[in-house]
Amino acid sequence: MRARTTLALALAVALAGCSADDPAPRSAPSGGPLEDPVAVEPTPALLDWQDTGVAAGTPYAKGPKWDASTVDGRSRVDLRSGDRTLSVAAGRGRTISEVLMDAGRVVVVRQDTAERASSRVTVVDLASGDRREITQPPAASGGSWALTGGDLHYPTYGDARAYCLATYALDDDNGEDGWCAPARTGFSGLTASEHGIGVMTFDDGRPVACRTANLLDDAGTPQPVEGPVDCVAWDVAATADGAVWSEVTDPSRQEEAHFRASADGAFFDLGPGTTGSLVPCGDSVFFVRDPQDSDEPARLVRWTPDRTLEVAYESASVGNAFLGEPACAEGVLTLSAFGEEGDESVWASVAE
Repeated sequence: MRARTTLALALAVALAGCSADDPAPRSAPSGGPLEDPVAVEPTPALLDWQDTGVAAGTPYAKGPKWDASTVDGRSRVDLRSGDRTLSVAAGRGRTISEVLMDAGRVVVVRQDTAERASSRVTVVDLASGDRREITQPPAASGGSWALTGGDLHYPTYGDARAYCLATYALDDDNGEDGWCAPARTGFSGLTASEHGIGVMTFDDGRPVACRTANLLDDAGTPQPVEGPVDCVAWDVAATADGAVWSEVTDPSRQEEAHFRASADGAFFDLGPGTTGSLVPCGDSVFFVRDPQDSDEPARLVRWTPDRTLEVAYESASVGNAFLGEPACAEGVLTLSAFGEEGDESVWASVAE
């Protein structure tokens, strides 16, 4: 495996703030107005990637001490930490649809393969191995899930089968219904970090739905992010001083997006990326960029709190190469890469 941490980055971290004689820290770059955002080019700052030991494409999550592999056609999740092993079976007529992890727990979502019954949700305490089921509010079949700060966010059904966003506090073992999408609308693309919850809402417009990027307010109600062009937003994630989002302007190429960011009322153009790949992790937000030319690799790009854009990962293959959706658990990223030079499944800790 290629070395993935640059000497320049290591020296910058080691030397920062070491002496009163050092120059003052570089101020964060200034953005531009909404109609003329500042274009940002990524610079190399590869993370220290390690082999996961599983095949590329295997649904996999890794935390600081445990890892979780979904195996046997999504019929079982195996949890490992050193010599300890725990397993959660999907059960008859069900499949593992989501595995979310924090420092002390794993949440396993077991979806009805016929999509008629509610999903079943198992929480595993990693210290004791104890398990409990989340039954209220009942989980809708499928949909988008997110876990942060001990709070699990997921779709449920309210009155008259309204599609609603539930929040379950794992520490208190208590869940409640939240905001419900108005009739003939829905939501997807949940992202979660200490800075907030992002969600894309959409209507049933034809031939193309109108999509809006939102962050939840203190009452748990989606509020549109300032910046995206009306109806073309896709991904969205909160940052410490704004948000990152994507826009899809060609309905026939929904996998191709353009990413932008806001910070303290200023705006940045982050360039092209892949829809469905935006994920907050540690102190940053990451997204995938497919090769833009036949001699370029696929890349994982990082938007940092310093308002810099960095290349956190590059595939060994160029041209015909792509990355899977990255996943994050307690500051640890996992990623699969595919291409002619070979596939790989890797993980890296995100320094905060």
